[in-house]
Amino acid sequence: MQNDCSPDGQLPVDDLLGRVWMPPSWNEINVAIALSGGADSMALLRVLQQLKKQLGGAGRLMAMHVNHQLRGAESADDAQWCRQQCEALAIPLEVLTCDTLQYATETGEGLEAAARAGRYQLLTDAAEQAGVRYLATAHTRDDQIETVLFRVLRGTGLRGLAGIPRTRSLTPTVTLVRPLLDCWRAMVTDYLSELGQAYRTDRSNVDTRFTRNRIRHELLPLLREQYNTDLDGALVRLARQAGESQQVVELQARRLLDAAECVAKPQALTLCWQVFAEQQHFLVCEALRIAWREAGLAEQAMTYEWWNRLAEMVLQPREGAVFNLPGNVRASIAGEQFLLEW
Repeated sequence: MQNDCSPDGQLPVDDLLGRVWMPPSWNEINVAIALSGGADSMALLRVLQQLKKQLGGAGRLMAMHVNHQLRGAESADDAQWCRQQCEALAIPLEVLTCDTLQYATETGEGLEAAARAGRYQLLTDAAEQAGVRYLATAHTRDDQIETVLFRVLRGTGLRGLAGIPRTRSLTPTVTLVRPLLDCWRAMVTDYLSELGQAYRTDRSNVDTRFTRNRIRHELLPLLREQYNTDLDGALVRLARQAGESQQVVELQARRLLDAAECVAKPQALTLCWQVFAEQQHFLVCEALRIAWREAGLAEQAMTYEWWNRLAEMVLQPREGAVFNLPGNVRASIAGEQFLLEW
């Protein structure tokens, strides 16, 4: 995806998307839209449907809706409404059901985190089964600034400051894309008004018991009014610069992993710890994060402290050293090898 849109983002939504995610890169490939029925996802649906209608191509355009079963009849109504909209636009829709409460109980996560994790797992699995290459979500610049601020409040590093990435590999065959990331939410609603397109409003999005909603409806307005009228632009610039810096760090970290002859096997990963001698602690942490992620291990429970301990083990190796990590992962030193086993 290219990022050649105007800095102020004042192009119409359809023109902006056409420049950021150029149709020749996707109209011959199967694409699925994660459709909640809200304003953002309905705008994405209408834009991609319009471009697909104009340009054709062999790729299929479809939509996927996740019913989180958190709002009773309202959740079922949302799913039915999405069906009706997709039928009117001649776009196939697959409705997926997530038992969010059960997922939260099993994982110990809060409802927000459980809904997100369950949603992405369902969408990824469905995309693979449907032969979808790109899974498109409707995150906007507003989502970007909320995410960056949320991570600052929670505590984060360079990767977190980069905010929401434009693309992310979900599996070897499915890539997540966010074509509206340069659009403000106000642009989206203006676009829908021009089309006369209705959309659903999820009342949970204004429930300030959820942290993200308090940031959106309480903290951000306060900061804009009393501290920085250009707060949104400042956070967008911060995310962009952090993302560019993170790319440089990742490149160096990957070179380290290559030199360390990092090898992933079923339930194990090995690398030569000597390569990391005298390297910066931060860079070693990043290399280990990459190796961990590409081995398919879950990162949620790996806090800043855990990554530091893991890096220290590599930088100050002791023969026979062993310690256990979240997710039943075991780290050890054996000769010149650093091992992760699970």
